[in-house]
Amino acid sequence: MEKIRYWVDKSILLVTCTLTVFLVAGAIWQVFTRFVLQNPSVFTEEVLRFSFIWVGLLGASYAFGMKEHIALTFLMSKWKHKKDKKAAEIIIEVTVLLFMIIVFIIGGSQLMLETMTQTSPVLGLPMGYVYAALPLSGLLTVYYIVTNRLMARKEAARRRHAA
Repeated sequence: MEKIRYWVDKSILLVTCTLTVFLVAGAIWQVFTRFVLQNPSVFTEEVLRFSFIWVGLLGASYAFGMKEHIALTFLMSKWKHKKDKKAAEIIIEVTVLLFMIIVFIIGGSQLMLETMTQTSPVLGLPMGYVYAALPLSGLLTVYYIVTNRLMARKEAARRRHAA
């Protein structure tokens, strides 16, 4: 399980880092063509918008997997007792799990399939490819919730045996 988790983490980091570098380069190119060449690049705005969607959704899944999502750290810092933190963590995980399944995976898949015949105005790219970030992000977040819970149980069992 840890080996798969390692490769999932590295894959998300590779994609998001690559897209982030691409975003910076594209933004520089957009500014250069607009203000220096006085002829703005037509395609970069659309490419940057679509890339930003993917970076944001994949990055949010990764942050949730690392337990660095803003809602988690904010709520967890409010409770002092270990039992309260555990209950809050479970409530958050169940809420996010349901939201990801209903909205991101089911709803996102429907949106993706319905928009495969629609194309973006400039690139002519099927919009379903852009919206594919929703179900993928939902699946990754669900994967992280499940693996985080399994790893926590494994760690708790290890501590009980060590004691």
